[in-house]
Amino acid sequence: MNVHKLWEYKEYINVNGMMFNSELISLLQNSLTLLQVENHFTHIQYWGQIYAVDFDYHIAVGITNDAVADRKYFYTTDFKFWGLLPKPKKKYKQLSLLTIFPFRGDTSLKIKVLDESLEENNPDRCRFMKEECRLAATISNICDEAEICARGQLIKQPDGTVVINPNFYGLTRPEASFLKSYLHIRPAQQRWNTNLLTRQDYNYSMDFLDSIDQDIPNGCWNLSLEQSGSIAYLKNLYWPGMMFFHKIKTPDAGFLYVGNGYKNLDVPFLL
Repeated sequence: MNVHKLWEYKEYINVNGMMFNSELISLLQNSLTLLQVENHFTHIQYWGQIYAVDFDYHIAVGITNDAVADRKYFYTTDFKFWGLLPKPKKKYKQLSLLTIFPFRGDTSLKIKVLDESLEENNPDRCRFMKEECRLAATISNICDEAEICARGQLIKQPDGTVVINPNFYGLTRPEASFLKSYLHIRPAQQRWNTNLLTRQDYNYSMDFLDSIDQDIPNGCWNLSLEQSGSIAYLKNLYWPGMMFFHKIKTPDAGFLYVGNGYKNLDVPFLL
């Protein structure tokens, strides 16, 4: 979510159960503007908040050239120091889903993770993981499954670079009511012709990402049009606290996660 538009987006977020107060917005804008200048980012975005026992984590995303490949994630607990999150390893992404302890707010803390699917004499049954690695893995899992944008927000240029579209004017109301108008912000996992075979208005510069209507199981996304159909809201049932909004026929759109970092693994049994 664009940091420099938090005051404008406040009314869309607060009506959906997530509260942004004036103090938090001021802290974020001042702190993240400095982070953007120091690192020479072309764009800086507020990603969200992960609850912790002692100090909550606030997450930001810095973008340089490529809006998909060159995304750097930062965290802070005091809005003074922003630490760069390491690239998560595959084993930590799996272990983070097994962790039952809440975040503490101390990135140097080591926690013990028990994998009950393994036998008791298996040396990998019990592992230790730093909270910083767990935080990076949790954010990566959420991004892979729930970080999304509206169709046309990101475009691929002829040289293959993905950029934020400066000429994005929003979805129409009919477009906003379909899940296929929303795309995952991640390297495509489906075959390149998946969108080509399902869309009559296929445009490779916009449809190079996976649309969320392909996600399994069907029904894991909740799409609603509110305020007389002028604003579209999306929620992912796997990650409670994830929210995406889009004001129809305007460039206003944003992703936000506010939660404890736990995935709801029971979704397939609830639908």
